Amino acid sequence: MSKLVVLKHLTSENAESPEFRYLFSYCVNRARKAFEVETLVWREGSGEPLLPAADYVLVLGKENLFFTAETLIHMTNALNTRVSAVLPNSISKFKVTGESPIYTIRGYELIEKRIFNEFHKPFELNDSHLPISLFSADSFREVLNRTSVEEVLTDKELFKNLRLGNRTTHAGVFHQFIDYYGEIREDILPYIPEGAEEILEIGCGRGLTGEFLQNKLGCRVTGVELNSDIASDARSHISRVICGDIQELDIDEKYDVVLATELFEHLNYPEDFLLKMKSVLRPGGRIVLSVPNVGHYSVVEDLLAGRWDYVPIGLLCYTHFRFFTRRTLEDWVERSGISSYKIIPQKTELPARFRKLSSLFETDMDSLETKGFYVIIKT
Repeated sequence: MSKLVVLKHLTSENAESPEFRYLFSYCVNRARKAFEVETLVWREGSGEPLLPAADYVLVLGKENLFFTAETLIHMTNALNTRVSAVLPNSISKFKVTGESPIYTIRGYELIEKRIFNEFHKPFELNDSHLPISLFSADSFREVLNRTSVEEVLTDKELFKNLRLGNRTTHAGVFHQFIDYYGEIREDILPYIPEGAEEILEIGCGRGLTGEFLQNKLGCRVTGVELNSDIASDARSHISRVICGDIQELDIDEKYDVVLATELFEHLNYPEDFLLKMKSVLRPGGRIVLSVPNVGHYSVVEDLLAGRWDYVPIGLLCYTHFRFFTRRTLEDWVERSGISSYKIIPQKTELPARFRKLSSLFETDMDSLETKGFYVIIKT
């Protein structure tokens, strides 16, 4: 079996993230289905790592990527045509991807299979060796004779500078995850009451949603963030940031709104969280949650195919501790002594094939087309 060295640029914020540590280990495990694999991690400020003997070197930038063993095989086959490096293309650059939204790993694999078997072409080629590329060991050592590992892992223009562009080819696909901590949730704006002055956002990430709310509403946002690197970033965007686990922190101040998007399902004891958040609300305040629906058609279809694959971001996130349908959410909210609440579905388009299920099974079509819920709790 050929030996593959996986050379990864690991940032401190990703090192703190269990979701992205999981993603890296998942992809390495996939690579082991086709190669003998050794991982080599480089972090900013560290010295030049010693490259072990190998047949191939897979270079991964700081971005959080997903790829399969099938893609690595395609890349290896292309590399054996006497080129220096192989660059895969983002799966988002293929027209076929837009025809069927990808929610799960199985869904990704089905699209990837179509791309390979039907010879789909991307509408835009990746022109850099970052965020992912495959070298032969000899070619990579040749590169290192002219530059450093740091430049290989950080300089997207390196191939142009070294004039290696004519010695590359394209093969395979990859998926690059969005910034887990940098999403701006403009969709929750309609659920923030007019006149809210103080908002507590649990799991504030980089503080970009909070910054959006401050600019839009003229309010103050206090964020709570578990990842210390990300919490430091958030301090430049919102009024105040508390670093720690909300399940262990004491919150002394009072707020008009408690906001938690895609957080409820990560908690060991969500009902305790609701009780704690009720206690920090001012009279007339509200809790605004966004919670994924495990009854979405993509999860149901995976289960029918014998699959339940965790991902770093999404319906089956690696750090989800609880899973909810609408009925489960209702039970959990009511068990917490809450009677004034509203659950609003976040809808997606339901593939036509699911319409046939109602003749075979008791089927909740609304649940199948719902990827998540807004939960609005009033005091």
